[in-house]
Amino acid sequence: MFVEDQRNISCGGDPFNYLKSVLKGLYFDLSAGQDAKVLLLSEKFPYKRDIFDNLSKISHLKLIEMKVENGEIELHLRRENQ
Repeated sequence: MFVEDQRNISCGGDPFNYLKSVLKGLYFDLSAGQDAKVLLLSEKFPYKRDIFDNLSKISHLKLIEMKVENGEIELHLRRENQ
C-alpha cells in the first residue's frame, strides 16, 4: 500500500487547497484499483468525514476508511477504475 505521510508538513497557505492538491497528486501516483494511506494531523486538517469524502471523489479516489485517533487522521483511499 502506498503511504503519503503529511503529518509534519507546514503549509503557509490554505490547508483545504493543500489537501486537494495532495489528493490530486495521489491520483497520478496510483494505478487503477491501487490503495493508499494518507496520514494527517487533525489540528492542521480539522475536517469531518464528508469533506474528506468529497475531496476524494473530486480526485477520482474512493474513501474506504477514515480513522481518527490521538489527534491523527488516517485515510484509506483507493483509485477508482476508469
